[in-house]
Amino acid sequence: MYTNIRKFKKGGNYLEQQNGLPQAFFHNPKYKKLSPDARYLYMIFTMRMIDSQTNGWVDADGNMYIIYSNQELMDDMHCNSYTVKRLKKELVNHDLLLEEDAPAEHDDRLYPLRINENEK
Repeated sequence: MYTNIRKFKKGGNYLEQQNGLPQAFFHNPKYKKLSPDARYLYMIFTMRMIDSQTNGWVDADGNMYIIYSNQELMDDMHCNSYTVKRLKKELVNHDLLLEEDAPAEHDDRLYPLRINENEK
């Protein structure tokens, strides 16, 4: 896990995300076992983050992140909390998501991670 953390930087041009679904999901063996629902969740995360570049959240190092509560995810994906947690864990295990704990009563920071097209 996290052998090559590639966070999205504010103001970057991310061609691999241009159509929402990275081509690496189809040709990179690293993502062969990634479920369709996890791929969909990754697209939701990255599209939300990239769409909000102008008014989104940026940490002290210039890395973009999103805040997306589990309840909001359950509502948007029409699923239960177990499914949301399972899909987020699947993304973490495939080096596509980094969760940073937030103080009590706040939602965690979610850092969707960039896909390395060549990494296997």
